[in-house]
Order: sequence, then C-alpha cells, then structure tokens
Amino acid sequence: MTHLSGIHLLCLAILSLFIGHYITNKVQILKRCHIPSPVTGGLILSLGLTGITEFYGTQFHYDLQLRDLLLLGFFGTIGLSARFRLLMSGGKTIAALMVVAIVFLIVQNTAGVATAMAMGENPIYGLLAGTITFAGGHGTAITWGNFLEQQGYKDVMEFGLVAATLGLILGGLLGGPVARKLISRYQLSGAPYSPQQHQTQEKKTHASFKLNSERLLPAIFLISSCIILGHGAQSLLKSYNIVLPEFVPVLFAGIIITNLSDLFKTNLHHDELNALGDICLQLFITMSLMTIKLQHLSSVAGVLAGITIVQVVVITLFAWFVVFRFAGKDYDSSVITAGFIGMGLGATPVGMANMNTLTHRYGPSTKAFLVIPLIGSFFIDIANAIILKGFLELPVFTG
Repeated sequence: MTHLSGIHLLCLAILSLFIGHYITNKVQILKRCHIPSPVTGGLILSLGLTGITEFYGTQFHYDLQLRDLLLLGFFGTIGLSARFRLLMSGGKTIAALMVVAIVFLIVQNTAGVATAMAMGENPIYGLLAGTITFAGGHGTAITWGNFLEQQGYKDVMEFGLVAATLGLILGGLLGGPVARKLISRYQLSGAPYSPQQHQTQEKKTHASFKLNSERLLPAIFLISSCIILGHGAQSLLKSYNIVLPEFVPVLFAGIIITNLSDLFKTNLHHDELNALGDICLQLFITMSLMTIKLQHLSSVAGVLAGITIVQVVVITLFAWFVVFRFAGKDYDSSVITAGFIGMGLGATPVGMANMNTLTHRYGPSTKAFLVIPLIGSFFIDIANAIILKGFLELPVFTG
C-alpha cells in the first residue's frame, strides 16, 4: 500500500497540471472544446495510477485533507466576488434569467432522475448526471460526491467526475451551433467591433497585475476567515440537525464579508482573490481526478450515456424555447443562449468561451458578458445547493 498525502500529493498535482497544460495546448480537439488543463492532466495521471494498480497490484491510499481545504478556499473566493451592486446592474434581464436558471435546475434534475428510474437504476445517478455535474461542474461533483458517500452511496465520486468531464465537452460543442441557428432563423446581427473595442479586448486578453505580499496576505486572511466562519456555521447547523455540504456556509460567509466591505467602502483586492481562487480550483480538480478509480465505472457507463443523451435534448429545447425568449429574443439573447448551454452542461468558463467565439464572428454583446458570469459565478452554486437538498428529501431517496 502506497500512501500519498500532503506535500507528495501537492507536487504530483502541480506536475499533472503542467502535463495537462502542455497536452491541451498541443492537441487541437482538446483546445477547441476548452477542456481545462486540470481535467486533462488529472485524467492522464489517474489512468497511469489505475494502470499501475491493475498490472502491478500496487494499491494507493490518498489523504485528501489538503484537497478538501482547497475546495473550501475556492468557494470562499466565489462568495467574496458576490457583490449585490453588480447584480443590481444587470437589470430586468438578469432577474428574469435567475428565475429561468432556477426552473432549469429543477427540470435538469427531474429529467435525470426520471431517466435513471426508467432504466431501472438508482435515482441518485439522475442527480449526479443532473445539476450536480452538468450545471455544477467538477468542483460541485466532488463536493456532493463526498457528501453522498458519507450518506452511504458508493462510487458516486467517479461517476460524477466522468459526467462533469463529458459535460464540459458537450457544453463546448453544443452552445455555438444552437446560437448560430437562432441567429440565422431570426436574422439577428450584432454591431461590428470598433477599433476601440478591439483594443479593449486585446488589453483584457493580456491583462495582468503586480503581485505583492501587502495585497496577497490580506487576501489569504480573508479566505481563511471564510473557512473558519463557515466551519462555525456548519457546527451550529448540525446542532439543529441541518446537514449541508461544507462549502455552503463558507460561500455565504464570503458573501457577507464582501457586501459589508462594499457598505464600508473597503477594498478587498479582488485581483488577488481571483488568482488564489483559480489556483485552489485547479489544484483541487487535479487532485480529485488523479485519485479516482476508473475501474469502478464500467458497470455504470450505460446509465451515464442514457441520461446524458436525455440531458442534451432537454437543455437544447429549454435554451431555444425558454432562455432565448426570456432574454429578449434579440442578438444579445442568442449569445446568452450559447453561454447558458455551456454553463448548464459544463461550467461558466465553457459558456464564456462559447460567447467569445460567437461575438468574434457576429459582433460584441456587452449584456451577455455581464449576465452569464454573474449568474454562473455564484448564483448557480447557491440555488443548486438548495434545490439538490430539496430533491434528496423526496421519497425516492429517503424511502
């Protein structure tokens, strides 16, 4: 038995990240589908470790305490970016799409659970191939995988991670074609980029900031404070028999802190927080993927394929008939639709990539690049946690 923990796991994860970054940039299909480097590197290392176990009999035991701490750090930064004044700037469109997003989360889980039950499988697979992975992404898949395993479900982590990876690919492949069909069907067009907008886009692409300890240490302190406050809130909730995934109280602690800072006009150095959040997420996903046991998936490949096909049909119809119309049935709405599909099947960065590709061809959409990040960066996580908790109280899961 080989034990991997702490610094050993961290070094392997960083090495895996470098490998994933190199391969993703070299293999065009991975680049076009916007597969994140942590996913590529983590799966490659997982295949390698699984091969060693199968051919040489070496068993690996992982101490994932560091990984779980990185997850909480990431959700702390998500909460710290949730500023109410930014939400208010989105106007009626963002309010309408928040309602639409909640409806979609319910529809996606209902479709998943119904399909799993129709196939004679455990309905938990419907949630895992529902909002846990497709709307939630790898981070949420791992978080809820841990939670569900503590509730007695087996091998849900591996199922969720593969489903999340599949969602990333499908979200990148599906969003653009659906939006282009809407643009063609309704003869929509965006304004061309002006020279000034091109310059702005170029500056954003190459944006950077100076990192120094005077700004970095307060950011680390804020993230740590979110985790400490979240742990305290979690203990309090447990005393009242309220069980939530550990990241939820941490997320809300961040929301409270950042909005109090706005109220008292305090700068929280969001550049540093975003950088630290990105590092936490990349290492967390890499560690999670490299430690999954792929050999456990063969028995559930069929149910994953069946539910995924249904989910692709569901999000396509929902985006076409609901999202596009509630967003305004104009050019901005078509771009938002592409972002929504990427976000609903993969993750917010996939939605952003879909929109970026469209706007480079058809023209800019300021509204889309405001709405999708605001909904996807934290609102989806909060709504998803509440909705999933409600689904798990249904008789099919409690009976």
